[in-house]
Amino acid sequence: MDRGSLIGPVRALHDSDGWLADLRVDQTDPFFFDHPLDHVPGMLLLCGMADLVVAVTDIPAAGRVRAAMTFHSMAELGPELELCVVPLEDGRRTLRTVQGSAPVADGWVEVSSADGPAWPNRLEGSAHPPAQASLVHRVRPENVMIGDPSVADGRVAAAVVFPSEDHALSGRRPGVHRTEAVVEAGRQLSTWLTHRTGGWSLDTQILLRGVTVDLPVGMPCSLPLALRWQTVPISASRTEYRFDLIAGGDLSSDDSGDSGEAPVVGSLVYTGKIMRPEVYARFRANRSTG
Repeated sequence: MDRGSLIGPVRALHDSDGWLADLRVDQTDPFFFDHPLDHVPGMLLLCGMADLVVAVTDIPAAGRVRAAMTFHSMAELGPELELCVVPLEDGRRTLRTVQGSAPVADGWVEVSSADGPAWPNRLEGSAHPPAQASLVHRVRPENVMIGDPSVADGRVAAAVVFPSEDHALSGRRPGVHRTEAVVEAGRQLSTWLTHRTGGWSLDTQILLRGVTVDLPVGMPCSLPLALRWQTVPISASRTEYRFDLIAGGDLSSDDSGDSGEAPVVGSLVYTGKIMRPEVYARFRANRSTG
C-alpha cells in the first residue's frame, strides 16, 4: 500500500474481471475528519474510489475523466467499506461501494486520452481571500479550497484554492492539479451557496447524494482555475448545482473562449439533501431500522 493511500491492498474480484480494496477510515485524518463526524464523509468514499481507479488504470498525462457517483445510504464508521471497480467493454468502469451486505454507493468512470485544451501561454494567478470556513463546513483553514465567492450579473464565481504539498488532496504528479481537489472545491461551493444564497442556517446538514464530473486530466498547477454558477432557485429540501470550471482569465468574463476571456474547460454537478438539525437527529436515530 502506498504511503498516504486511502485503500488497503488491491485484490482481484472473485469469478470475474475487476478489483477490490477496503477503504481506510482514519478518524484522526485532519482533512476528511476536519471536525467530528458520526459517519464516513462522502468525499472520503470518492477519494478512496479514485485511489482504486488510479491503482488499476493507466491514467494518461493528458485527456479527460468523466465520472458519476450516486450515494444510496450514509456510510457508517464501521464495519469496513469495500470498494469495487469492474471494467466494461466500452472503456467505462463501473464503481461500487458496499458495507457489510448493504450497497452504499455506485457509479461509473471513463478516462480518455483525447487531446486536452490548449492552456493559456501566460498563466497568472492572483491572491484570493479564502471563503469563510464555517460556510463550507470546514474548521481548519488549510482545508478551505475556494476563494471568497463573488456575485455579479446573476453569476457566482469562486477561485479554486489548491492545498499544500502535504495535504491529503495534494497532486499525485508534480506540477499537476489533482482532480479530487477540484471536486472538493465544488462541494464546498455548493455548501456555501446553500447557506448564502439558499438562506439555510449554518447548523443545517447537507447530505451528498450525487456527483457527476467532466474534467481535463493534467491541468498544470500554474493554471488559475475557478468555478462558476448561474443563479437559479434553490429547492426547499434538495439541492442541485451545476458548475462550469473555467481556466485563467477574469472570473466575471463570458465563456466564449475568445482572447482575454476565461474558457470553460469542464463541468461538475452536485445533488444533496438538506436537513435541519432536528430532522437529521431523527434520521440518525432511526438508521438501525432504515
